[in-house]
Amino acid sequence: MTGWAWMIMLLVTIVNLFRTRSITFPWQFWLLWVIYLWVSLILDFSFLGLQLTFQYMLPLLIGVVASGFTYTPEDLYWMFKWFIRLIALIYITFVFANIFGSGFTPNLAAMPMVFSLAVSLLAGLYFITSEKKYLFFVGLLFLAPIVELTRMGIVAIAAVFIFHFANKAFKTKIIYGSIGFLVFLLVFSSQKFQEKTFYNKQGSISDLTINYYENPDLRSSGRTSWKKALDPGLKAAPLWGNGPRADNAYLTKITRMRGGEAHNDYLSVRFNYGYVGLSLLLIGFAGSFVSLYKISRKYIDSWYIWLISTSALSLYIAFLMFMYTDNILKYTIFFPNYFFAMIGIVYSLRKNEDIGCDTSLQ
Repeated sequence: MTGWAWMIMLLVTIVNLFRTRSITFPWQFWLLWVIYLWVSLILDFSFLGLQLTFQYMLPLLIGVVASGFTYTPEDLYWMFKWFIRLIALIYITFVFANIFGSGFTPNLAAMPMVFSLAVSLLAGLYFITSEKKYLFFVGLLFLAPIVELTRMGIVAIAAVFIFHFANKAFKTKIIYGSIGFLVFLLVFSSQKFQEKTFYNKQGSISDLTINYYENPDLRSSGRTSWKKALDPGLKAAPLWGNGPRADNAYLTKITRMRGGEAHNDYLSVRFNYGYVGLSLLLIGFAGSFVSLYKISRKYIDSWYIWLISTSALSLYIAFLMFMYTDNILKYTIFFPNYFFAMIGIVYSLRKNEDIGCDTSLQ
């Protein structure tokens, strides 16, 4: 289903792209990355490489298309309402699976990704309006990765809330950070977390490391083995990489399992496109972040721009964190599509705001 979903979304996006007249999305920051993707594909063509290229480009195209529409408050409310309904449906599935099912939620790894989008928007609403109901819903969504013990999901969602750009009070960041740390200690000390994280089923905080590949005591769900399997290819082509989707072919051959994944986007991009490709990708992230941050500071009094821009800025944190332990760049329908759509909406709203402030056009 997910394969069909992203392809249908690609088709819809391309159709709308040709009908888009006004593009305000900051495509310039991503141009070198896109060119590099297509040059790499031309030089080393494969069907899987073509698929990967479209998967990487789809969220950017959605951002471009989203920036070409004009939005009224009613439009934004309608989109938010249906997005929250989607989140509610996923949450009901999660609850049902844990109460009546096996306890395994479908697309378990992707669930915190899509929940982080809702958490960022709800947290933005809370920090702007101070209405406690939004804080309650944030807490409700935060329970999901805790119950499922999706470790990066717990940390990423907590980071989105604690460091949210709509929260201008440094004091409350400290308070929420302290509460988050206490929650982390409680989760860390639980038997289930210990068993999932450490091979000897017991460990201390000092045993945790950022580079989990070099800690033999940590359970990485196979990621360490995949990293070791990819090491020869990483060393053989460090600069330009081994070609689009070469990681999949390499891991499939070694593991003898279809659809081998590194579960680390930084590693996958390095293997396929080298340090050059990874650098261009990160330049795209950095450039668009700075541009979006400038907009959020300039339009702090524009309610919708401030809400969506600060929420999107906060999601950069989650995006980069999820990339370290999963394939979020390819999970387009769970996170990147929404993320870049939010950015496109901000640029569209800014355009309309500037037109409204230009008295010569009125």
